[in-house]
This record gives sequence, C-alpha cells and structure tokens, in this order.
Amino acid sequence: MFPHPAALTRPAQALRPVCSVAIAVVAAHALGLQDTWWAAISAFAVMQAQFLPSVYRGLMRVAGTLAGAALGFLLGPLLTPYPIAFVVLAGLAAWAGLYAALSYRFAYAWVLALVTFIMVLSEAFDLPLRDELARFAIERAANVAVGTAACIVVAALTSLKLFAPLFRRDAPGAPAAADSSARTALDAATRHRAAAWHALPGAIAVTVLAGISSVAHLGSFSQAMVTSIAVLVVPLGSDADTARSAVMRRMALRFAGCALAGALAFAVLPLIDGKPLWCQVALGLGVWAGAYLQEGDVRWRYAATQFSVAFIMVFVQDRGWGVETGPALQRLGGVFAGIAALYIVYLIFDHARRAATGVAREQGLSSP
Repeated sequence: MFPHPAALTRPAQALRPVCSVAIAVVAAHALGLQDTWWAAISAFAVMQAQFLPSVYRGLMRVAGTLAGAALGFLLGPLLTPYPIAFVVLAGLAAWAGLYAALSYRFAYAWVLALVTFIMVLSEAFDLPLRDELARFAIERAANVAVGTAACIVVAALTSLKLFAPLFRRDAPGAPAAADSSARTALDAATRHRAAAWHALPGAIAVTVLAGISSVAHLGSFSQAMVTSIAVLVVPLGSDADTARSAVMRRMALRFAGCALAGALAFAVLPLIDGKPLWCQVALGLGVWAGAYLQEGDVRWRYAATQFSVAFIMVFVQDRGWGVETGPALQRLGGVFAGIAALYIVYLIFDHARRAATGVAREQGLSSP
C-alpha cells in the first residue's frame, strides 16, 4: 500500500535542492570550472517551493552577479596599486549596495551584485594580470549561471503533473512578500533614512576586513566580507532595535548552522576521504537535512540554510571528490571572521549610543 502523497511532501520537497546541487556540480566539473561550490550554492539558494518564484530568484541572482562581476573587473585593476583606494571603495560599495537592497526593488539582485563586486575587487590584488582577473569574473558568473540553470530544471520537472502532488505544500512560505510588506509599512523618507543607518555597520565591518585583507592577502576575507553583508539583509520596521535584534539573531544562526555542519563534516571526513561515492552521499545528506529543516520551524530556517551551505563549502571542491581540508577551513573561517567583525562593530555602536544617551541625560538634569 503506497503512502499518501501528503506524507511524502516534506521529505520529497527536501530532495529537490539535493538533485539541483548534484546536477550543478556535475555540470560545473564537466565544463572544467573552478570554484564549483558557487554553482552548488546557487543551485541550493535559488530553489523555492514553486517553479515561478524559483525562476524569478534565479534571474535576480544571475543579473546581479553579471553586474557585480563586470563592475569589479572594470575597477579592480585600476585599484591594485592603491590599497587605500581598495579599502575605501569596498566600504562605500558595501554601504551603497546594502542601502539599495533595503530601499528599492530587486533586493536579491542588489545583494548579489554587491557580493560579487566585493569578490572580484578582492581578487584583483591576488591576480594582477587582467586576463586572470577576467577569467575569475567569468567563472564566477558561469558557476552562478550553471547552478541557477540546474535549479530551474529541477523546479520545472517537479512542477509537472506527474510529480507535483509529491512536492506541493499547502502553505508555502513567502519571505519575499513578508519583506515587501515590512518595507511598505514605512513611508519613503523614513525607510531610506532607516536603510542608510542600518547599512552603516556593514560598511564599517567590510572596510576593516578589506584593510586586513589588503595587508595580509587573506583569501578567506572575501567570504568574511560577504558574511558581514548577508546577515544585514533583514526587513526594516519603524523600530531600529527590531532590525538590530534580527541581525544579531541571523549572526547567531549563521554561526550555529555553519559550526554544526563543519563539525559533522570534518568528523566524517577521515572515514570517507578518497572515496568519491561516500563524499557525494555525505554532501547529499547534508543538503537534504538542511532543506528538510527549512520546511519546519521558521525560527530555525536560516540556521538550516547555513547548515547546508557549510556542507557545500566542505564537500564541493574543484578536483573531483577528494576533499582538501585547507580550502574548506578557509571558507568556514571567513564566515566566522565576518560574523566576528560585524559583532564587534555592533558592540562599539552600542557603547557609543549608551555614552551619548548618558551625556544627554546629564545635560538635561543640569539645565535650569
């Protein structure tokens, strides 16, 4: 006797990103692309509960990536001799990109344009030759396109009448709609002012990380800058403390999801290293577990996403399925560094705000 389709919905829904990630990795390897974890992350991140939202998100991801890669390629070589200019531009770009993502339409495209621009700009210091930088920018865009295409293929196939009952959800989540409603709750002037202030800690954190990267040439710090940007993309309300608490929660969830996935992945690596089949099984299980948890309690959805992303960072590498611990640790270390940098900036902001509040209270008490 076959189980009722409703009983299969959540586990089957979690299989969709597993399939899209597998297709994306195989395609990226077949094309000889480097940094194929970008393709895998794109295949995972673009997947939505239904077909058309997946297509829309994929188009936004590809468009933003192309814009950021082109701009980074144009400006990167010009700034290579001037580390100070790189640091300043990275900070200004972080502020402008976050402000645009929080204030205008197509927030996802703005975020992808910003993080890709930061990646290419950072890489310009390690790849002084323009041809090498062009190859990096093209491969970034190609990986994102491959991952997005794999996701859309899987989303299309699972939307067919033959399979759709297994994957249909009665109450699909709609984070984009929630973001939009929160944004329209504020009038335009208040929204823009709130976005400008909210983007400032991210700009400061990226500036500091860019400065460290320009001095020490740490490749992981582009991932650190991306993390400092990503956790700040939250709906803005009329209360600034609400957005701040949402960011702090996202930092904690991102740290917890990546730390748990990293611990599990490195625990099983000695057992499966050099065994391609088992590496693929471990990747599939990690992606499935995160996708399955995403369908559960909304409070832990972001941690579940980061859990799967961390598994992808560890197990998707450029040379087949032999996992090298160095690149994996560098990627995860960049995530933790980005969280730490933004957290420190928030602590400084809190201290400054408390000091300013204390001074204002003292002045009020001393006035006649």
